[in-house]
Amino acid sequence: MKRRQISPAALPAIGQPFAGGFYAGRIYFDGAEFALIDAGREFETAAHWWDHEGPRPRIRGATHRFDGMANTKAMAEEGSAIARKVLGMNVRGSWGWHIPSIEELNVMRGNLLQLPDWNHRGSGQRMEAAQAFALSEYWSSTQKENAATAWCMHMLPWCVPDSNWVSGCKGIRPVKVFQIKAEAFVHEPASAAPAVDRADLSGLPASPAVAAVLGQWI
Repeated sequence: MKRRQISPAALPAIGQPFAGGFYAGRIYFDGAEFALIDAGREFETAAHWWDHEGPRPRIRGATHRFDGMANTKAMAEEGSAIARKVLGMNVRGSWGWHIPSIEELNVMRGNLLQLPDWNHRGSGQRMEAAQAFALSEYWSSTQKENAATAWCMHMLPWCVPDSNWVSGCKGIRPVKVFQIKAEAFVHEPASAAPAVDRADLSGLPASPAVAAVLGQWI
């Protein structure tokens, strides 16, 4: 799948407006690095991961730990109403949104919750922060392998991924990614040592004084 590529120089600080949402950080998968964008609190909703009656599904194409777009498309193909809704969303004039994978949720938890507009440590602060995660727990698009459950996460600084039955109702926070241009990372190896001027010593052996000293040792 071809993705739009951007230069790392175009990326703002974490939490700043970018590409119709808010820049949440970098994530690496499929041999490339991506910029992750959070749609923000205005576009989050509560929904069932799977809203159909009958057996809970095991969607083989929705087990990616990193690629949330691939998961969301697989969910939509199987009939998920929330996946189809998110894929068709227009957020502040921009398209290309999906339900975050579990690792995309991890990036959001690790980066965005450090910022005042996202941070909350209790129910009072949770509602006051402009972009705070207003719901207690959020679905990822990543289904657990060989099980009719999916990964989810409480968006609090100290929380870790958990899994639950896909029939449950939890928060959905749309995101999207842009691939960062790979050639921007090709450079000479870095060194912490201070730069020094290198003297040209190519003519040194021809010096009579040096030749005299060398003659004592040869």
